Amino acid sequence: MRTATFFVTTARSGTQWLTRRLNRHFDDLLEARHEPVGYLYRPRDTLRDEGALRALRAEPAVTAHFDYIHGILAERAYVEVGFPAYALAPLLRAEFGEALRLVQLTRHPVKVAASLVTHGWYCEGGREDIARAVAPVPADPGVTLKDYAARWPAMTPFEKSLFYWYEVHRYGMEVEASSPPGQFARFRFEDLTATPAARDRLRDVLGLPARPGWTEAEPRRDDRFQGKTGEAIDPAAITRHPQILALAGELGYAPGDIDAAEFAARYVRSPLERLRAGLGRARRRMGLR
Repeated sequence: MRTATFFVTTARSGTQWLTRRLNRHFDDLLEARHEPVGYLYRPRDTLRDEGALRALRAEPAVTAHFDYIHGILAERAYVEVGFPAYALAPLLRAEFGEALRLVQLTRHPVKVAASLVTHGWYCEGGREDIARAVAPVPADPGVTLKDYAARWPAMTPFEKSLFYWYEVHRYGMEVEASSPPGQFARFRFEDLTATPAARDRLRDVLGLPARPGWTEAEPRRDDRFQGKTGEAIDPAAITRHPQILALAGELGYAPGDIDAAEFAARYVRSPLERLRAGLGRARRRMGLR
């Protein structure tokens, strides 16, 4: 049976790397696509709301996309790698039945949240399409940390991004509990990049044959959107959020896993970089290059 696989994951969790790697080694057996319909799934609206999911399914663009997937399944497997589908489990089960596979892909919450801040999530002047469709807030009907509404105005963009990480992966735990045997699996991105056994287990979940190129280490990671932020980020802020910290531990992560100097170098602009960025903005405002 050819399978249709979707991911329960956050943004900035290695989905570009995984999509390219699947296509590089198994394009004769499957079609792997990275966020092919953008934010059309609108997880802010559809999370834990079966009525909203039914309405989504009736939208012509979603109907056309699912028809396309069914067409692919007549010839080979389909893998949709990306974060906007994380809230769709009930809809996907109704659509694809026994052919459905759901994969929860996790990454260290501190790194995910920091990376989101570099992309303007929950930041003043951030992208409206992300805020409107995919970045949950405590007032959303489907979220679980509703008590965060009172503390939300005082939270930093980094802490709000930790909230998002929690909501996605807490839902992933629910999806696991409600999934039939053999239809759900969970992987840490860190293990997939470092451990041949993890890559082979994912290959088995996808029903793919053993191939040396897939199992061998591949140190280069694909990330076309890497950046830094001028926002102050304190990795230890996660310790102020016990529920988020507990879920991180449940999924195998601890704040101590983060090297502070390496973290700052990767995600936060140095004073010199901030100065250069400011000069660049000033030059653009003046019409200079």
